[in-house]
Amino acid sequence: MKPAHAGKEGADRQRNPELVSADRRQVSLKDVETLRARRWRTAPARRISNEDEALRFIKELGFVLLMPISGADLPSVHRAARRDWIWWDWKQTLPERKACYYAKVLRRRGTFISWEWFPYFYRAHADPRPYWRLYRDGLLDRAEKQILDLLADRGPMMTREVRLAFGPRSKQNTRRVKSILVDLQTRFFITAAGGDTAGWSHHRWDLVDRWVPARALMAADRLSVAEARYEIARKFLKNVAMATPADIGWVFGLTKAEVDPLVQRLLDERRAQPAFVPEVDTEVLIPKPWPGSGRAARRR
Repeated sequence: MKPAHAGKEGADRQRNPELVSADRRQVSLKDVETLRARRWRTAPARRISNEDEALRFIKELGFVLLMPISGADLPSVHRAARRDWIWWDWKQTLPERKACYYAKVLRRRGTFISWEWFPYFYRAHADPRPYWRLYRDGLLDRAEKQILDLLADRGPMMTREVRLAFGPRSKQNTRRVKSILVDLQTRFFITAAGGDTAGWSHHRWDLVDRWVPARALMAADRLSVAEARYEIARKFLKNVAMATPADIGWVFGLTKAEVDPLVQRLLDERRAQPAFVPEVDTEVLIPKPWPGSGRAARRR
């Protein structure tokens, strides 16, 4: 068990000098593993057996991946599920109920987001301007606008319907449509709005500003980008139990210049504290107060 992003180069896994202080604590990987097993529902008694339990899991953590990401330690529905493949249809059935939000968000991978946490992600990632204005300003290309126009005029639409309406049937067009759909999800233009669970299931797509409940969009309007990023980083650290500043940047696609103020605020507001993990010889951030055992988070 390592910090959240376990696949970084060696330089990223060295001690972070800016975190070293007299208040530094020492944490053991065993204690972190225990915390994660319970919180991520990978402990045998905490496994997920059905869709309603999955929804409770998503609400507990606020945002959860569908499947693990290679080289990273992050919670996912797949890892928490008690049986193989029972989780596969939830990416259609939960959005079908509007029980939560689902789209490719974190690292361009399928991500469940609870309605409580949706406003923070939307404010952190979405451009509030209408898409036609972004196109006019050169911030959307013609193909992206074409798909958004299709959904605006005919949506919601299944993936195959979007593909056929986009252009002639070809492998090239299929790949292009799939790539555009992912890009539009990461920028919060479109979202999964249910879909077909038969066979190799497919999503139904809709515009975010049409499908998402108005109260969630209004809640996002009341936030600043800085506040949204801070709250997401705070919740992330609580979910993973320990992480480096580089982990926060990697997971959420932020630069060091964007992460540094978040880390400083977490420390200033005593929502995080520096710690040292001897097993991997790494400086990390951990939540404050530390939820682990007193012996496992001792002053060094």
